[in-house]
Amino acid sequence: MGNIKYFLKEGFKNVWTNGIMSAASVLVMVCCMILTGGAVLLSINLNQALKSIENKNSITVFLQKGISHEVAQSIGKKIEQTENIFSCEYYSSEQASEKYKDVLGGLYDVVVQEGENPFPEAFHVTMKDLSYYDKTVSELKKIEKVESVSDRSETATKLSSLNKLISQAGLCIVCSLGMVSLFIISNTIKITMHNRRFEISIMKSVGATNGFIKAPFIVEGIIIGCLAAVISTVILNFVYNSLVSVVSDIIPFYGINFKNIFWEVFNCFILTGVFFGVIGGLISLRKYLNREGGDTVAW
Repeated sequence: MGNIKYFLKEGFKNVWTNGIMSAASVLVMVCCMILTGGAVLLSINLNQALKSIENKNSITVFLQKGISHEVAQSIGKKIEQTENIFSCEYYSSEQASEKYKDVLGGLYDVVVQEGENPFPEAFHVTMKDLSYYDKTVSELKKIEKVESVSDRSETATKLSSLNKLISQAGLCIVCSLGMVSLFIISNTIKITMHNRRFEISIMKSVGATNGFIKAPFIVEGIIIGCLAAVISTVILNFVYNSLVSVVSDIIPFYGINFKNIFWEVFNCFILTGVFFGVIGGLISLRKYLNREGGDTVAW
């Protein structure tokens, strides 16, 4: 127990003594963790959107603009008669206009000219069997005066590609910043060892083991990593909730609640911080502890 108190005391002392380098180490690790956490959160939200698309067997059939309600109703009957159609619900251009007025608020009047309705007549269509998805969409597009069909398979493909791109970019960023983090942490600890070289020389001369000498410097790296983890979690929580709030005010968006994953994120950041701290410490220590006591002074 006495040794643990000594290691912790010396570890915090080292962090405080090398304040600027310690702060630089924390800052780089915070950047690394926030970018990593942001990429993971974006990926989770994209996967949730993909799952939502996959779980819905409904599509929207848009008709050509300027069609009357009567003509739209006759087209609706043709849609109902199409194979694999379970239900067909009429969605008028007025309904679409009112919906987007509620969603966009004041922006609606800026985007849409007064008295103009840019939305076409449409039908919300539900399929019986998703295995015939592509065939059914193709049949619907053949119906006269059908302008387009909201093909969610294309959306799912785009989201999957975006998710893959984000994962690859995130991995490159994490690797790059991870190397920088290790470099700065190891150099911070090297400076601490240089400043305490006389003390380390005496300890080695009286028979202190390498493990005993290493421990305070390893603790220093762990403290830096844990500080970065705490700061990263707080910042990511604030930034993510702020972005979700802004986006949801513009478009219908229901992202995952950060509260539900707060401790998972925090624990991952802590483990990452400890890992980088320990590895950074070991990198800087390995080179010097093979010296004899008298040689240590000559660093």
